Amino acid sequence: MKEKAEYRSSRRSRALIRSALLSLMKDKPFDRITITEIARRADINRGTFYAHYRNIGEVLESIQTDVALEMSRIFEDLSLRNIITDCEKILTKAVDFISRDPQFYRTLLSIDNGKNVVEMWKSNIISYLEATSFFSSSTATQQGILSYRCAVTFIVNGTVESIVDSLLGKNNIPLDVLPHEITKSIRMIMKNYIRI
Repeated sequence: MKEKAEYRSSRRSRALIRSALLSLMKDKPFDRITITEIARRADINRGTFYAHYRNIGEVLESIQTDVALEMSRIFEDLSLRNIITDCEKILTKAVDFISRDPQFYRTLLSIDNGKNVVEMWKSNIISYLEATSFFSSSTATQQGILSYRCAVTFIVNGTVESIVDSLLGKNNIPLDVLPHEITKSIRMIMKNYIRI
């Protein structure tokens, strides 16, 4: 019983610290936030902070890791075939996920580490799709493989940047419109590599 209570207390403390950091990030630049401010906002002492994290960067890293894991779950069922048949459904899930707390994602993107998370997502999706080969060993050509890799990179980078730009208000396209419109583009590009 004691372990469960300690675990709940630890989990609660971590949640308070993370929530305090996110709250402070809405008010001031990340690099100007102090541990004292986080502890005060979370209503904990500095010792509790240090029991869970070494520094503020580690708190942000844990937030980003959790976001990346949750976002990756959306893409768990992604396969080459699904990029065509389920593309709009997958993109809608991603947009819905972001739409639950758009201010959080805007805040996260406003700092350098947040941009690194976006680059990590893009890289992981590209690597996964490049590894998912639809070429048979007898029909694969270097040119065909290179062409496919270029198409995948173009699709992933364009899709992610369109969503980010929409979230940040840079492209005047509502987030909820993107899944349908991007899906049309993806289908046009991928029809050269797979039968729809």
